[in-house]
Amino acid sequence: MNTILVNTVLGKVENIDEILPQEFAVVAALKEEGVLAHLFIKEAMGGAVLVFNETDQDKVQKLLARLPLYKYFEKIEYTLLNQQF
Repeated sequence: MNTILVNTVLGKVENIDEILPQEFAVVAALKEEGVLAHLFIKEAMGGAVLVFNETDQDKVQKLLARLPLYKYFEKIEYTLLNQQF
């Protein structure tokens, strides 16, 4: 199964406590739509690692842009993975 792993680095967000509920609502919607398999939060709020059930990077970039914290990401890396077992 091919997936795309997205590794993000989060910059400074002044009102993170206000944005997080909105962020998790969008994440839940992506999970419900079946396009997001996993979300891992990095310790100390340094960003997140997301695993998408999608192999089209352009589509994943558009999905990621729906996240309220997207504009605060300092770095985003996309890696296409092929699950072997």
